Amino acid sequence: MKILPRADDAGRVADRKRLVELKARYERSERARAILTGSEHVGTFRQTDTYFALGERRLKLREVEGRRGAQLVYYERPDATDVKESEVLLHEVGDSAALKEMLTRVLGIQVVVRKRREIYRHEGVQVHLDKVDGLGRFLEFELAVEDEADAIAAGRAKLAGLRRAFDIPDEDLVASSYSDLLAD
Repeated sequence: MKILPRADDAGRVADRKRLVELKARYERSERARAILTGSEHVGTFRQTDTYFALGERRLKLREVEGRRGAQLVYYERPDATDVKESEVLLHEVGDSAALKEMLTRVLGIQVVVRKRREIYRHEGVQVHLDKVDGLGRFLEFELAVEDEADAIAAGRAKLAGLRRAFDIPDEDLVASSYSDLLAD
């Protein structure tokens, strides 16, 4: 993960990540937790992601219940089933209400995604067990990789191995974001 300083008044740092990721519908949460035994349980969080209208690009403000501030997330990712790459820009914001109001006035809200997310770290991969309001249960793997062909290929292979370990069939793979699924 590369961290690029931004010159803003608050002296905050923006984060730029290259990820490989995989998302699937997954109703077997207990089975997933059994596979994750011994992995680091980061926590369980109630998240609200407000997606702003940008056409095919994605910009969301992520608010986590019980936390002050929020995270502004911009990402580019193809809508493809199986393992895919994405580039993510993250920025921590202190006053999420003011930023949300500005973005809403300028861009408009596309959709709001509410979910309960359990986060684990398993063999270097961040694993999410998500229960998304209005959509159901999902499993998501994310792995930060260097922006080099060998690292990306190794990350893809690692997630393909996890897909096999969690026994995810082709028909359960999800190509798009939760925002797209809710908007449909």
